[in-house]
Amino acid sequence: IVFILADDYGWANIGLHRRGGSRQSQAEVQTPNLDGLADEGILLDRHYGYKICSPSRSSLQSGRLAVHVNTANTRATVFNETDPVSGSAGIPRNMTGLAQKLRAAGYRTHMVGKWDAGMATPEQTPLGRGYETWVGYFQHFNDYWRKTWGWIGDIDNCLNSFVDLFMHNATYRGGVRDGVSMSPECLSDPKSHEACYEEQLFRQRAVSVVREHDTSVAEAPLFLFYAFHLVHTPLEVPSRYLQRIDDLVAAAGGGEFDSANRRLYAAMTLYMDEAVGELVESLKAKAMWEDTLLIFSADNGGPIYEDGSANNHPLKGGKYSDWEGGVRL
Repeated sequence: IVFILADDYGWANIGLHRRGGSRQSQAEVQTPNLDGLADEGILLDRHYGYKICSPSRSSLQSGRLAVHVNTANTRATVFNETDPVSGSAGIPRNMTGLAQKLRAAGYRTHMVGKWDAGMATPEQTPLGRGYETWVGYFQHFNDYWRKTWGWIGDIDNCLNSFVDLFMHNATYRGGVRDGVSMSPECLSDPKSHEACYEEQLFRQRAVSVVREHDTSVAEAPLFLFYAFHLVHTPLEVPSRYLQRIDDLVAAAGGGEFDSANRRLYAAMTLYMDEAVGELVESLKAKAMWEDTLLIFSADNGGPIYEDGSANNHPLKGGKYSDWEGGVRL
């Protein structure tokens, strides 16, 4: 089982929902891998989730409706001392997780990317919820290049110095200390080096999980939960993807983007689509594809405010809204 979760993905930011539109609208969205998966698989056209990140993810990981788990998109550090069970962000401590159930059934459970379902105690981390390994970040978002919090102008209780990028496994629980992230290039000028991009780390880790999986043990199949940071704010992407999306739009007969943020969002979508394609190819190379259930979904509707710049046409509303633009995935 491979479950891929996109973050803040707009309804009309996938190519299959632009079919029949104007030349410009079709040209701006380049998602050949996702379109191909939908065409070959089953498209759930009436699939719904919660309207914001943490409640939606808490619902998914616990298998319960968000109203019974978590309805507030609070910061991961929020804590109510009078309620040790459910007084912190994310899933209450006394609930069972999806990966715990699958692990009990014999699955090897691995996670990559955004968690956003609690971190107040070890029980509320991915490792505590049943994942054998995890490489990712805890909070709603971080900076794609420096992995820090605080880009929107406010100051958190760590004075915005908290680096939210972690690795958990059987022998290590702490910050990611790989050679790339700790290199002088990534520490001093990360935007000049594509390898420093957070999604590059996640992309490589997801592929390595597939490559390292032992297919000889039929009683221990793989469960990989791959939760993109993409396409959540801040809108950041390696510069060559901006040039690539411009070239692809022009080749499809489209004109220039009318918004810098929509251009960024489209380039980030292109990056995500390529990462999905690479993961599928790794499953095929491992001879696992024919026996794999692959699920792709968004956590909530796309944000239609300027900083988010998603497109949910023709649905009304967006992230934070109870209209279909916020909850139809």
